[in-house]
Amino acid sequence: MGLDASVMCTCYQSGKASPCPYPEDFYIDEDGFPAVRLTEYEDSSKSDEFDAWLAICCPHAYMDYVTIYIENWNEYRAFVDALGQVGWEHFPTLKAQLPEENHGFTPSEAASLAVNELAYFKSQNGVSKYFLVNSETNEVVQSTSQTEEGFFNWDGRTGLRLGFDEQGFFIKDAWDLNRELFRAARVEQKQLASDELDRPDQFQFTDLDTGKQFLSSTPVRVFKRAEFGTTQEYPRQMQVELRVVDTDYFASILDPLIQIFSVSVETGNPVRWS
Repeated sequence: MGLDASVMCTCYQSGKASPCPYPEDFYIDEDGFPAVRLTEYEDSSKSDEFDAWLAICCPHAYMDYVTIYIENWNEYRAFVDALGQVGWEHFPTLKAQLPEENHGFTPSEAASLAVNELAYFKSQNGVSKYFLVNSETNEVVQSTSQTEEGFFNWDGRTGLRLGFDEQGFFIKDAWDLNRELFRAARVEQKQLASDELDRPDQFQFTDLDTGKQFLSSTPVRVFKRAEFGTTQEYPRQMQVELRVVDTDYFASILDPLIQIFSVSVETGNPVRWS
């Protein structure tokens, strides 16, 4: 699950949309989306008719001028941490406007200031961060944030939570007050294929310094883009490292944020978070 952002088009404002079936009841809701007012005596047919009109009333389906995926919540919150490391005094608008959940909106006036603040962040030399690193390839496996307390994965079936901090990789039990079940400064992950179709594969974690092992159905996985969708990889050996990264490291978040804020400035409509 991640964060999305969108901006409404100006077709209705400029009279370029087809006539609304209920113009007197058209309004923009608290999150910035077009909606129709319903009384307690009206059935869903009015809403259905409005939604059908909204889907085709202008060249932009549902009046969405642009919709952009920002990033998953782990990476997004790691970026917010990086802003704080540079200094929130440089980013007052971003501090006030960047969402903490999948709702809300940012006014166009604030979007203009946010673009300038993001440009300032891009001009910085870099920030220091702890990363979970693939020991064999030196690639970053996971980054996390102070908000997440080091956690990057949670299994709702077993209650296991995976994460890392300055001391290494850990597995905790969310159903037992986050009791620590396993920790290792250097860890090996091994996939154990299941012989039963209805039973998931297990993953054996080994502390490479002590030999201690822990068996889990929740792995450390890396999603990588492929020609058709994404693929999953399970790093074999990992460790935690403190690295100084250039602000380009956050390009996957910076670029869509700059784009969506710029579109907001262009249209005069707010950024809607979802």
